[in-house]
Amino acid sequence: MEAQDNLFLVKVNQAALANRSCSEEVSYAVGDKVLLSTFHCRWDYMQRGDNRVAKFMVRYDGPYNVLHAYPEFSAYTLDLPASTNIFPTFHASLLKPWRENDASLFPSRQHNQPGPIITDDGAEEWEVESIVNHRPRGRGFQYLVRFRGYGPEHDVWLPGREVKDLAALDSYLLHSPH
Repeated sequence: MEAQDNLFLVKVNQAALANRSCSEEVSYAVGDKVLLSTFHCRWDYMQRGDNRVAKFMVRYDGPYNVLHAYPEFSAYTLDLPASTNIFPTFHASLLKPWRENDASLFPSRQHNQPGPIITDDGAEEWEVESIVNHRPRGRGFQYLVRFRGYGPEHDVWLPGREVKDLAALDSYLLHSPH
């Protein structure tokens, strides 16, 4: 009887030790903003060259909106840009809740502007937020493009051939008087 009691005590102690390293799982609702761990991207980051090492890589990327929640599997589908070319459903252990910065605590803080998206062939692409204006040039038009995360001082005039496939152009043409 004493041996069984000791075995039971050992099981309880081992369970307590194992549970100490388990973090309490956070659940997210549809529409919540989360950060995504970049652990799965480290190999790609290092393969791009320029003597890159993983310790300088950004640990979390985002924020991304939760599109679908599967709490029974602890999985969440995120609203990722199409350029990422990865499956958009992730386990909760790869996500972290996103918290908005309190601007009143640091009123003089300069906000970082997002960098370009690196495509598979190594080219840089900037995410277009909207098209602001247009003007005639030659036989076509130029469009004033605003990039996501940048203000009006960074707007750029681009020829129509460079913006013809953008959803922002469709939206602009639909809503602008011309």
